[in-house]
Amino acid sequence: MNYVEYIRNKIGTDAINLTGVNVLIINERNQVMLQKRGTFPYKWGLIGGITELGESLEETAVREAKEETGLDIWELYFIGTTSGENCYIKFPNGDKAYFITIGYYTKNYSGELMIDNAETKELRFFNYKELPEDIPRSHKIMLDKYYSRSM
Repeated sequence: MNYVEYIRNKIGTDAINLTGVNVLIINERNQVMLQKRGTFPYKWGLIGGITELGESLEETAVREAKEETGLDIWELYFIGTTSGENCYIKFPNGDKAYFITIGYYTKNYSGELMIDNAETKELRFFNYKELPEDIPRSHKIMLDKYYSRSM
């Protein structure tokens, strides 16, 4: 059982804080990889997910990148955090959560892209000025933080 299932079994759908990571995988053209999600919220977004019990933030980033893209990543650099009202989500099943997210970026990755057609429907690199409009607010905040430093 994963951490979210564990907590939900104890408290139901009440609002909780969830800690997770976003990873900006950046290519040689300074484009960022986005994932078209096959699960709620069914939008384009950053690679990432919830930290499991006992897992470090960096371990979460590496695990989620592998699960969602098939890529191995290394040399993670801290971008910043997002939290608060902009990071609230109410899921279709009634679960409520405030996400506390730590952002990293890397330009170091290897492997072949894998799309599982469940959690991930598509993976693509985007220029910052040509990002899709349907990105979660918290992901856009993280992207703005990264690109305000790197442009």
